[in-house]
Amino acid sequence: MPNRNDVPHFARGISGPLGKLDRDLKTKVDEYTDALFRQHCAMRGTDVATMLRNFVYASVHQKTYRQMVLEKLNHEAQYEDALHKLIGPFGGPESGETGEVA
Repeated sequence: MPNRNDVPHFARGISGPLGKLDRDLKTKVDEYTDALFRQHCAMRGTDVATMLRNFVYASVHQKTYRQMVLEKLNHEAQYEDALHKLIGPFGGPESGETGEVA
């Protein structure tokens, strides 16, 4: 078992589609339910924290956390495309974009 002092510490929290993920939600369940839930997570190839986060987001927002992240990424890509069409290329010299229209 690794020493607790060997565990890396991260300087920043994880950011989600609605801001930093820095709030803990906790509950207690019986041993049988815990075992079934962990089996449920394993069968879906995910961990307990991810599954619980998806349940919370689905209950509150009617979308899983993953859906919300994908929607945010899609929205950002659409925004960048619209901005590019409006003002032209905005990459730096290292990107190879010259700003000239072919």
